[in-house]
Amino acid sequence: MNRCFTTQHRSILAFFLAVVVTSTTGCLHSILATGIYLWQGGNVLPAETETLEDQRVVVVCRPPATNEYRYSGAARSIGKHVSKLLAENVSGIDVVSPAEVDNWVDEQDWDNFKDLGRALKTTRVLYIEIDRFDLYKGATVYQGDAELHLTIYDMQDRGKTIWERSVGQILFPKNSGIPAADKTVQQFQSQFVDVVSAQIARHFYRHNPNTTFALDAVANQ
Repeated sequence: MNRCFTTQHRSILAFFLAVVVTSTTGCLHSILATGIYLWQGGNVLPAETETLEDQRVVVVCRPPATNEYRYSGAARSIGKHVSKLLAENVSGIDVVSPAEVDNWVDEQDWDNFKDLGRALKTTRVLYIEIDRFDLYKGATVYQGDAELHLTIYDMQDRGKTIWERSVGQILFPKNSGIPAADKTVQQFQSQFVDVVSAQIARHFYRHNPNTTFALDAVANQ
């Protein structure tokens, strides 16, 4: 019993030390997530699929067909962010440079994305299809709203689908909107792209499920 008591208090102490050390950074969500993580003894979920480990992977993100030009920049940013997160967190992965993907997008039809995988000699294609992407709750209020479908294709088996998942509605902020007068649309889109990218990438590596805690507070920064 004394041992459990000591362990719990060490976790609490570690949390408050994290608050002291990082309080000037403004990363409130990271602090809170760290505190919950320590309190729960290090609650980490495994990857939903390990099919990207030790593979050469290209990430392709397609904007909604109805808003292909309006949100093409957001789709490219999501592809870049997801590529970066995978490179940093997935064991043995070799991620194709997003610049090479951008060059292909400028010259090819979306239906030919498997040709990109073949041309770059990849073993996997992660295809992110954005079914819905919007930044506004109303004419003057921001609230990001997205739905996506993820598919992994095995380029060593003629582009066969080996994993797919529909990602349910992603709202940011979840419980409220942000007056558009508080920040530019570019600033809000950048925040929402970060949130969406993290929700996608965490399917493929071990992660703390509490990292989305207090995102509503972050949205107002």
